[in-house]
Amino acid sequence: MKDDSYQSLVSKRDAILEELGQVGPFVQGSLCKVKVKCGNPECRCARGETHEAYVLSKKVRGKTVTTHVPRDLVEEVKTWAERHKNVKRLIKEISELSEQIIRGHVRRKRGRKSQKRSADPAS
Repeated sequence: MKDDSYQSLVSKRDAILEELGQVGPFVQGSLCKVKVKCGNPECRCARGETHEAYVLSKKVRGKTVTTHVPRDLVEEVKTWAERHKNVKRLIKEISELSEQIIRGHVRRKRGRKSQKRSADPAS
């Protein structure tokens, strides 16, 4: 791997790290709209007309866990959940670039050793 492509990988990774630092608040999970019954026997939901509510849903140790989201936070939580997905994507990209940097470093080191051996008259 050429030094310029190595530097290119490092630059790309640094740019993504910079982007990751600018993400802002995020939350793990998916925002879901659910139908609920309030339990009031005189309410319309007792006749089958359910209310709409929002929950943040995620898996914890293989089980679904939900958190009620108040209506006035729905748009904000939606943004936070989208940011979390973006954070996961950025982390994956950073990891892939770091792995490429490691592989390139090993190839460059091996290339230098073989160049030294071929230049050494004793070998």
